[in-house]
Amino acid sequence: MVEKYISDTLKSLSSRNLVAIYARNGTEAVSKILSLIPKDSTVGIGNSVTLNQIGAIGALKEKRVKVHDGFEKGISLEEHKKRLVESISCDVFLTGTNAVTRDGRLVNLDATGNRVAGMFYGHSKSIMVVGRNKLVGDLDEAFKRIRYLIAPSHQRTRASLSGKKLKAACVATGKCQDCRAKDRICNVFTIIEGKPLNTNVYVIIVDEDLGLAWDESWPAERISKIMTGYKKFVWAPPRK
Repeated sequence: MVEKYISDTLKSLSSRNLVAIYARNGTEAVSKILSLIPKDSTVGIGNSVTLNQIGAIGALKEKRVKVHDGFEKGISLEEHKKRLVESISCDVFLTGTNAVTRDGRLVNLDATGNRVAGMFYGHSKSIMVVGRNKLVGDLDEAFKRIRYLIAPSHQRTRASLSGKKLKAACVATGKCQDCRAKDRICNVFTIIEGKPLNTNVYVIIVDEDLGLAWDESWPAERISKIMTGYKKFVWAPPRK
């Protein structure tokens, strides 16, 4: 049985002319993604732990779809930047999303802007996959979670994995201080409130905890499991 908060969100997304799809788990989500992407398509990837957790990118490559993934581990910084540009002009853009409100708004924060830009422009079809842990009550809750919980945690993890000394205040404190550091990641906030005129948006809600998102009131065990799963797949910028 689908939880009410999930079914309410699905209905709200549909009311905004977005295609809302429910998946019981990651395996079912991958099946639905593959059904939406023709074999001769080119697919651009927006950085997403969720996609890697469910094995979506590997499944696309097995389907022999041309994938432009700037976040493939092991590629150079130059190749990373090249693939980001290529991903913007693909037939389909595939990524995750930071939060979905109960009234059907997609809220995202981006450091570079390529991921959020790809969500609503440059493609005939955009597909976003979101775990149940990223569903929130309203915009206030979305912004609070993203800025004060998710972004600092993500920035600190990236710094640790890359070995770089970052100047963003949250790396040292774990808390957002609205800094002006050049390496801050809180640069571009977007809210999708309805279907973009030239892009069909598909939102697949997976009835599992995926990616990086939690509420401070949740049990410590659940939060720890989310963090552990996230750290296995998080991407860090290549060294120069």
